[in-house]
Amino acid sequence: MNRIELFAQALGNFGKDLLSLDTYSNREIGKLERNFWIAVLVNLFSKAYFGIEYIDAQNIPDSGHAIVAGNHFSHLDGLLVNAASIYERRRPVVFLTAADVYNSNRAFRIMCDLVNCIPVNRFDNDRGALLKTVRLLKAGKLFGIFPEGQRSRDGTIGGAKEGAAVLALATGAPVIPVGISGTFEALPRKTRFLKPAKIKLKFGSPMLYPKERHPSPDRVSAVKNEIMDEIARLHSEIASGGKRVDGALAA
Repeated sequence: MNRIELFAQALGNFGKDLLSLDTYSNREIGKLERNFWIAVLVNLFSKAYFGIEYIDAQNIPDSGHAIVAGNHFSHLDGLLVNAASIYERRRPVVFLTAADVYNSNRAFRIMCDLVNCIPVNRFDNDRGALLKTVRLLKAGKLFGIFPEGQRSRDGTIGGAKEGAAVLALATGAPVIPVGISGTFEALPRKTRFLKPAKIKLKFGSPMLYPKERHPSPDRVSAVKNEIMDEIARLHSEIASGGKRVDGALAA
């Protein structure tokens, strides 16, 4: 699809939401009104400007807890994952965000507040942020994390930290890997203006790990690597221009 077709499809889907109470009930609108409208605007803009595609978004569960984990190229990543989940599955994704950037960048702080981010001190053991995350997952919510811990400096995927693996093993929440391509070209580090670049997000099948009370360091490391390897695989698949698979969704 070209960008005009993608934008028209997004606009059509939005119209169906407004006209069909079965698709988006009045009770649901009241519950997620602000986040839904943010997702609508982000999707319409992204279809027109980036020609964005959401592939296999049905892998995001429609109920229950889950950890959505993706590669991290840009400040756009969390906003787009959240918009995809709300628009496709009617479920917001709460992300951790770097407290130092959150406190020093007003525009970034406003964007994070719109999608209910949890600031975390990435240079220390922020137990408070971790407990908030665990409570959120135990309450059956969606939590988003970028295992690399920071945005890429050169457009390549880096090594993962242990956060996603520790949370998956501590809570038993399934991990939904997502490969993201194009956001580095659209808004890399130290860039203030959006550049027109083709963006794709591909959501992988849930990765299931039994809940473990005291996993060994080797176990945490193995899960960490499995998650990051799958994220890298999904990214490579869409970045290489591979064909869209059956079930690809474009909101």
